[in-house]
Amino acid sequence: MLPNILDVALAYDLQFNPKTYGKKESLAKCPFCKEDSNKRKKFYLSLNIDYQLYKCWYCAESGGVLDFEAKLSGRSFTEVKQKYFGKCQTPIHPAFGLDPYQLEKIGWKEYKRKSFKEFQEKKDEVFQDWENYVKKELVRNYALFMCIAHLENQLERRKELLIWFIKRCWDSTVPNMYEMIQDEFLKPEYARKEWAIEGMEIGRAAWKACIKTMDFEIENLLVYVIFADYFYRENKKAHPNKERATQNHLA
Repeated sequence: MLPNILDVALAYDLQFNPKTYGKKESLAKCPFCKEDSNKRKKFYLSLNIDYQLYKCWYCAESGGVLDFEAKLSGRSFTEVKQKYFGKCQTPIHPAFGLDPYQLEKIGWKEYKRKSFKEFQEKKDEVFQDWENYVKKELVRNYALFMCIAHLENQLERRKELLIWFIKRCWDSTVPNMYEMIQDEFLKPEYARKEWAIEGMEIGRAAWKACIKTMDFEIENLLVYVIFADYFYRENKKAHPNKERATQNHLA
C-alpha cells in the first residue's frame, strides 16, 4: 500500500497552509523551487490525498508519492519503493510504472481508473502508446533544440529561447528529456539514436523556414517544427528510402 503523501510531507517538515491541511488538495510550501518561502500567504505545492500525487503550480515539479519521498530524501526511486514494498521478485510491467499525468497524455488515465482489470489486459498496448508518445516528444523537441542552437549570431535571443526550452523540458511528462536531447546533440551525427536523427532532419527543415521568413518567435518556431514533422512523416510513407525528402518541402 502506498504511503500517505501528507505523512511523507510532515516527515520532511514541509510547511502547510493550515486552512487546507487534510483536505483533498492540501497546500504547502514548495521544497523544490522555494519560490513561496518568503511569501506568507502563498503555498504553491499541491498534495492530492486521493491519488497520492504532488504538483507545484510555480515550478511544475510533479509526480507520485514515492517519487516525492525520493526527491525529498535524496534517495533513488528504487530505494524508496523497496522501503514500502520490499524487493519484488517478479518484474513489474512498465505500464504500471506510468503516473496519472503520463497516462493522461496518452489517453489511458480514465480507462485505468474505471477498469483496472481491463487496463491490465491491455498493458502492452498502453506501454507501446507511451513509447510512441515519448519518441514523438523527443523528435519534435530535438528539432526545436536544433533551431535554437543555430542562432549563433543572436546570442541574447538564443539564451532567451534556451531558458524557455529547458523549462519546457522540465514541464514535460517525459523524464530527463533535456538531458537526453543534450546528450544526443553532443554526439557525432553517425552515433546518434534514431529519434535524434529524425529530429535533426526536421530541425533542418524548420530552420530553413525560419531563415526564409526571418521569423524566430517561439510560437511560430513551434509551428514550423510541427509542419516539418508532418511533411517528414508523409515523405517517409511515400518515399521510405529517401531520408532527406523533408527538406524539399519547406525549402
